[in-house]
Amino acid sequence: MAKEQGWTRDSQWTDGIHKRMAELGHGYGCQVFASQNRCAAADGPEWLYDHHWRIPSEEVALARIPLIMEIEWGFGAATIFHKITEDFLKLVQARADLRVMVFQCNEVASVTEKLIAMAENFEGSQQGDRWLLAGWGWDTDQMHCKLWSA
Repeated sequence: MAKEQGWTRDSQWTDGIHKRMAELGHGYGCQVFASQNRCAAADGPEWLYDHHWRIPSEEVALARIPLIMEIEWGFGAATIFHKITEDFLKLVQARADLRVMVFQCNEVASVTEKLIAMAENFEGSQQGDRWLLAGWGWDTDQMHCKLWSA
């Protein structure tokens, strides 16, 4: 899709991901929160995470969070793992039906396994926590996705 869209910059990827995720969230009847500069379809501004879906109830504005997402493209190979980890740890401590981490680096499989180990070793992780880790491989020129449950 990226090549067909002519995406050549990280910001184009980010905007496209936000747009598609907003379409999906609205399709599931959720409110969508993301940077409104990046995602005109968002119902509200970015809050805690780059992107999240919210289900309100009549009693409260926040009854459930079906999805949270962080996107980290980084600033080069030297610092990318540190930047990914900073965003990933926001997801580790969060409560949501699905946590999504989108990132880019070399050796995506190795980075994915390190991220899973962080989540596994967090004492607040609970059985059934669900994750989607989606990494664009600089070395493979492909998106690698892994669905994982604690």
